[in-house]
Parts: sequence; structure tokens; C-alpha cells
Amino acid sequence: MLLLRSPFSRNGCSMDQFFDEMTHGSLFPYWRDADHNSFNFSNTIGEIINDENKYAIQVDVSHFKPEDLKIEINGRELKIEGSQETKSEHGYSKRSFSKMVLLPEDVDLAALKSAISNDGKLQIEAPKRTSNNSRSIPINFVSKHQIQQS
Repeated sequence: MLLLRSPFSRNGCSMDQFFDEMTHGSLFPYWRDADHNSFNFSNTIGEIINDENKYAIQVDVSHFKPEDLKIEINGRELKIEGSQETKSEHGYSKRSFSKMVLLPEDVDLAALKSAISNDGKLQIEAPKRTSNNSRSIPINFVSKHQIQQS
């Protein structure tokens, strides 16, 4: 006697039982119990300094080369992006991120600068504009004759 088993049969269960286990059991969805920290990439901006002298943010970009990063400013919106593609004989992978920060109104946008450390921390900072609206007004000498003409 010849006994045939379905390729979907697992431990003697039918295809319907197997499908039920896949969709309602611990195998589905597969990402539910995954360790999402294994990529070692944060979804948030790191340290933020916003004091009376400067505004600075730090982002962990340790998985990206400096040439894979782009920083743009549009008005007060600071956009930080990274994109990396890896191709090999075994496959293709792509990793990317985009972060947007609305800078405070008193940040000197023209003085924004960035630097990256050896451990992959991107630091972007700018000094604050002084909120002192006072200024000296020079006094010019005019003759009495010039005052009468105006």
C-alpha cells in the first residue's frame, strides 16, 4: 500500500489546520515579536539643546557614510536624509531615513553648521540671534541754514 502525504501536511495536520495555525497562531504576523532595535537606528532625534545661546541637535547616523547623507534647509524646516544601497551577488538591500525639524524663530539660519563624529553622531547647530532690539542712533550735525530749508 502506498501512502501519499500532502507537502502542506505538517505533523499529520491538514492544509486547513496548517493555514489556521499560520493566520491565527503565533507565526502571523511575523514582525509582531521581532526585535526592531536590531537595526540600531533610532526613530527619534537624539540630544537637543535649545538654550539662550544656541540650538543644536544630534542624530545617530552610524550606519551611513557621510556621502550617503543630505541636509537641507527650507525656511525654518531642517531636513536630514540618509540613503544607502548595497548590492552583492546574493541580493540587494536599501536603507533610508528622513527627519524633519522645525527650527525655533530665534535661530540664526545663516550660521547653521554640521559635523559628524568618528562614532557616527551627526551634530547640527546654530547660534541664536540676539533678541536685543536696541541700537545706537548716530547724531549728525546740521547747520541752522539746512534746518530752515527743509
